Amino acid sequence: MWDYVGIVRSNRRLTQAKKRINILLDEITEFYRVNPVTYEVIELRNIATVAQLIVECALQRKESRGLHYNVDYPRRDDQNWLKDTFVKSEEI
Repeated sequence: MWDYVGIVRSNRRLTQAKKRINILLDEITEFYRVNPVTYEVIELRNIATVAQLIVECALQRKESRGLHYNVDYPRRDDQNWLKDTFVKSEEI
């Protein structure tokens, strides 16, 4: 997340982060299935899921706002993006 989804972002880096997070989530899910459930495994799964949501929301938003700067969309766009971002489970 630090390397690909920092304050300055790009669609290319966000897409790369999404791929890596999906691989991690697949590995975590497989580990979760074959090993005893522990607090640490649940916490790891939750952290990876939050990372996935952050990346998906950042990819949907076609603007820069506050500390979230995307070099592909350098300007703020109040007309289209002055609203909350929602993600449905089938989108991630």
